[in-house]
Amino acid sequence: MILSITKLELNSYSKLFAFINFNRQIIEEVKQSNCKKYKVAGNWNLKVWYTMTLWENEHDINNFYRSGVHLEAMKQSRSFSSNIQSKRLDREDLISWKEAKKLFTLSSY
Repeated sequence: MILSITKLELNSYSKLFAFINFNRQIIEEVKQSNCKKYKVAGNWNLKVWYTMTLWENEHDINNFYRSGVHLEAMKQSRSFSSNIQSKRLDREDLISWKEAKKLFTLSSY
């Protein structure tokens, strides 16, 4: 199984509602996809957001990422964020947010 974790930092609070709208639509697509599990979290300041999805294989991830609302969101992502990071891990289940966030902190050094 493949665990995909994404961290996105909004450029400004003026982009929050556009991001939330895209995110809501993407979550609806995740529910209809081959995704095994997912979760989403925002930072206390609502400027940093994380998503975590669990997939059976690369084919399922790529089919989802390259279609529908997610594809459109990726095309427009530069308009609401200049800092998007992503990690993929071999895991059998989702991990804690504490562990996931640490992955991005450690890669900064």
